[in-house]
Amino acid sequence: TMDELQKIVQEITNRCQRRKIATTDMLAAFVAKAVILENPDVYAMDRDLSESDVEYLINNVVARLSREDDPSLETLKMQVTFDGSYVQEQENFDKALSASKRAYGLIEQSVCVLKLNGPKDISGMGQLHRLIIAALLTKSGQSQQDEVCQKEVAAALESVLPRANLHAFAVIEYVDKRERLLDLHHYVLGIRLFNKAIGKGGNTLNDAVQEANFALQDLKEGIAPQLHDANQQVESYSRAAEFLHRRGGEDQLLQRIRDEMNNRRQYASFLGSFDEEIRVSEGRMNEITASQSGCMEELRELVGRRSAVPKEQVYPLFESLAKRWMEAHEINLHLEMLRKVYSELSAFEIPAYNVTAPDFLSALVDSDLPPLPADNGPPVPRGGSVL
Repeated sequence: TMDELQKIVQEITNRCQRRKIATTDMLAAFVAKAVILENPDVYAMDRDLSESDVEYLINNVVARLSREDDPSLETLKMQVTFDGSYVQEQENFDKALSASKRAYGLIEQSVCVLKLNGPKDISGMGQLHRLIIAALLTKSGQSQQDEVCQKEVAAALESVLPRANLHAFAVIEYVDKRERLLDLHHYVLGIRLFNKAIGKGGNTLNDAVQEANFALQDLKEGIAPQLHDANQQVESYSRAAEFLHRRGGEDQLLQRIRDEMNNRRQYASFLGSFDEEIRVSEGRMNEITASQSGCMEELRELVGRRSAVPKEQVYPLFESLAKRWMEAHEINLHLEMLRKVYSELSAFEIPAYNVTAPDFLSALVDSDLPPLPADNGPPVPRGGSVL
């Protein structure tokens, strides 16, 4: 049962701690599963484990975890690190987005349910005005208490929804008010972004598009060479393993090379998953960057040659700027999540086990080594740099 498995895992981690063997519950569970799968005759799935079976399993797992020169154990550690880190960071990312949506939703509700006592309710309109500003700041991820941000938003809001029109806003239906509030967010944020671009304000806003592009490039430059090297290492191991398999008689050496190859293949696989996500984000950021540049150029032309521009022309452009900024901001958060996971994975760039010398692998493939006896071959050469 699940309770029994948890007790076994807990006992494994307790014994490892007493022996100063670094492990986690997840790693202990992974290794226990590996031991069970490797011994189907001992751990049959159709019967309960006896006390001796459990003790044998625990001893085997602790012994496996204590190994210092074991590529297969290092591969399990890598899998546990990657899976655990990815799940944790994804949860943190989702929680942050959910918290932001909840915070905005609460203020949005306050805005939508607020009733004014007529068009001359100065106090009520002041409260509504403050709530709208708070909602717009929260939607863009900025502090409601930042006075500079408040003034920027208030100035942009005045050009879209003057205080004199607050009563008209307050009397519309709840659903319409929610849609109108979202429109206000887009228009106000777009105005602030445009003001930032022309050097007339928006100083409290970060350049989300530029930051996402920088983060994307930085992550890409870190992963690409490692992925290339890991794939080359796998290819070198694969050629050596194929040669040994054809020649025969060296099972211990062949297994060692296969274990090291599997470790590098797993590392390359994880890096490849990053590379795929980066390519998707890169394609989207190219579209966002082009869209932002086009909107900015069109706005400069419109605003530059007229003293007053019809809102029907500029509001869609402000909305587009705001949407691109929000999307870039979310991509940047996602890239930060990937960076944290990649940082954890990078601990396995250089294997902790003794790596088979690259020159020896090359010599195998080139047939520079004489055939080895069928019983016990020479010790696996060690040292040298990682392939």
